[in-house]
Amino acid sequence: MPTVIDKTPIHDDAIGWSRGAIRYARGEVDPPHHHPQGQLLFATKGVMLVETGSQRWVIPPQRALWIPPFQEHTYSVLSATELRAVWFSPTLIDRCEPFIHRDEVHVIMATPLFKELIAGLFSAEHRPTSQRSMAVLLLEILSETQHVSAELPMPVDERLHRVARDIIASELWDLPMERLAERAAMSERTFSRLFIKDTGFSFRNWRQRARICASLDLLANDIPIKQVAWKLGFSGPAAFAAAFRSVMGATPGEFLPERKGFPAL
Repeated sequence: MPTVIDKTPIHDDAIGWSRGAIRYARGEVDPPHHHPQGQLLFATKGVMLVETGSQRWVIPPQRALWIPPFQEHTYSVLSATELRAVWFSPTLIDRCEPFIHRDEVHVIMATPLFKELIAGLFSAEHRPTSQRSMAVLLLEILSETQHVSAELPMPVDERLHRVARDIIASELWDLPMERLAERAAMSERTFSRLFIKDTGFSFRNWRQRARICASLDLLANDIPIKQVAWKLGFSGPAAFAAAFRSVMGATPGEFLPERKGFPAL
């Protein structure tokens, strides 16, 4: 069962916000549900698979997800995760600076300012009135925060989806495609063709992107680049850095610049 570390009620139902800090063990699943508030999901540690209807996103550190009010969603935890969630009442959303994608589920870049505000909302050093101002600012900067595409689209076909989840959760980086196709009860040719159809990537390219997404969790927890490279099956740090740049457009060091610590809860 997930461990609720901290949760505060909405201060005012009309113009309120609330927060929640939840610790999940690897493999846990939060069943389909929705909230009457808009929600920001951000994992300070861990990798999550979030699903809303037919859409699926893998959310590693350095990314957050906006979920509009009443949007049904579920998420699966692919590695031990420290989740920070912030909810905003519809009235507060209406009063703040409008942002283009407010009514759409979308991925957000977790900028340094974004992370500072999230950390401030969970810090005992700030008064409730100050934290409400932070919540309002966090909501308003969503209109300026870069809207990014998911780096790792998940297959729609349930057989491929199950295999893709197993690859990430069980770190099956070196298992041959032949064996993975057997797990999906299909031929290699069908496996390969459907993977491209569902994700837009060849299986080889998709698995490379999956490894990079998995590396974000390790890097965010101060695992040395050399150790990350070996753990994910790269031939060395240089090969890992080249693959990372091809997916993220930056080196591992550039992508995870100055990390601010989150308060212990």
